[in-house]
Amino acid sequence: MLISSKINEIKDMFELFDDPMDKYTQIIELGKKNIPLQNKYKNEENRIYGCTSLAWVRVTKENNTYTIFIDSDTFIVKGLLSIIKYIIDGSEAKQIETLNIQSILSDIGLEESITSQRTNGFLNALEMIKTQIKKYE
Repeated sequence: MLISSKINEIKDMFELFDDPMDKYTQIIELGKKNIPLQNKYKNEENRIYGCTSLAWVRVTKENNTYTIFIDSDTFIVKGLLSIIKYIIDGSEAKQIETLNIQSILSDIGLEESITSQRTNGFLNALEMIKTQIKKYE
């Protein structure tokens, strides 16, 4: 599935909610569904800095596509990272390189629902993913 199609699916999910608190609750629910990252990968190399919570991202490559593994000590951050994971999983590097997380937040209507600190963490997560992908290229 194309990244743009995945973004549209996420957008459709969040359009069901008018109240920002309902969107916030949906993000938390996404976080609760996340499979935790193995402890051995919760290290400095995979840590996302600039996030209000402890958070990690790990990238693996199989053939020409990437898989993202994420975790955090809070469900809200796990939920936000789950959105990135869903959008990126199974994509190629050239698709991921052009992603603009700020526009994704705006497109799915979350820009006003999350704090600027969480937005920064979201941006840092994508940059970390792009950095890890470059190691494979």
